[in-house]
Amino acid sequence: MSHRPRKPAAFTFVEMMVAIVIVLILLSIFVPYLVSIREQSRRTSCLDNLRQIANGLWNYSSQNNQDFPRVVYDPAQRPNGYVAFTGVNDDDPFRAGAAAGGDVQASDVSASLFLLVRLNLVKPESFICPSSSDEADRVPNPSKRGNFSSGHNLSYSFAMPFSSSTDYKFNRDRLKSTFVLLADKNPGISDRSDPTAVSSSAKPIDLARGNSKNHNRAGQNVVDATGSIAFMVSPYCGFQGDNIYTVQAATPTSQPSATPVDEVNGLLGNRFSPARPDDSYLVPTERE
Repeated sequence: MSHRPRKPAAFTFVEMMVAIVIVLILLSIFVPYLVSIREQSRRTSCLDNLRQIANGLWNYSSQNNQDFPRVVYDPAQRPNGYVAFTGVNDDDPFRAGAAAGGDVQASDVSASLFLLVRLNLVKPESFICPSSSDEADRVPNPSKRGNFSSGHNLSYSFAMPFSSSTDYKFNRDRLKSTFVLLADKNPGISDRSDPTAVSSSAKPIDLARGNSKNHNRAGQNVVDATGSIAFMVSPYCGFQGDNIYTVQAATPTSQPSATPVDEVNGLLGNRFSPARPDDSYLVPTERE
C-alpha cells in the first residue's frame, strides 16, 4: 500500500497571532532604541556645528577688540528690541538701514550673526541643526549678502547684542563666564503671557515645553562665554539660573535683580532687550 507524503502543518490562527505579538514586542523594544541612537548622533552633529560657530565668534572678537559681532545699534531709532532677517541682499550691513542707503535695519540680530558668513569664518551649513527641518542657505557670494534668507536657514539663536542698559557690553572680556551666547533656537515661549509657558519649578515633563524644538524638547545645546558647550535639559541654564530665552525685566537697568533670576517671570518679544549685563536673551525665535 502506498502512502502519500504528509503536508507540513499550516500555522494555526493562534500561532500566527502569537508570532505577530512577538514581532510587535521586538519592534517596541528596538525602534525606540534606534530612534534614540539616531537622535544622539544628530545631537552630536549639532554640538559640532555650535563649536564651529563659537570658533567663528572667537576669531571675530580677536580681530575686533574682543567685541562679538553685531550690526548697527541706533538708540535713537530703536533703543530696545530687535529685528531679524532684514536686508538679505544688502552688501553693506553697517549702513544703518534704509535711511543710510542700506536694507539691513538697525538692531538686526540675525544679520549680526551672519557677519560670520560674510567674513568666511563659518559656512552656512553649520547654522543648521540636523534635528530640525531647516535647510542651509545658498550663499554663492558672501560679501554681497547681508543676512540669512529666512528663519528656515538658521536653526540657532544668538545672544541679543543690543540693549540700552549702560552696563551691557557685548564684549568677550566683559561678559560673565556663564553668560550664554548661543543655543538651539528659542521656541518662542515666554513664562508670563504665554499660556503654554512654564516656570523653573515646573515638573520636568512640563518644563520641557520651554526647551527648543530642535531636539524634540529634550533640551538644547548651549555655548557660554568661555566657549564651553553642553546639552542642557532646561532653558534655565544661564547665569544664576537665568532663562536664556526670555528677558528678566521689561526695561533695561544697571541694577541687579532683587529676586533670584531663576524665579523671575521672564518676558519674550522683539520689543525687549537684555535687562542686565548677566541677562542672556537668545533670539530669533521659532516664530520669526
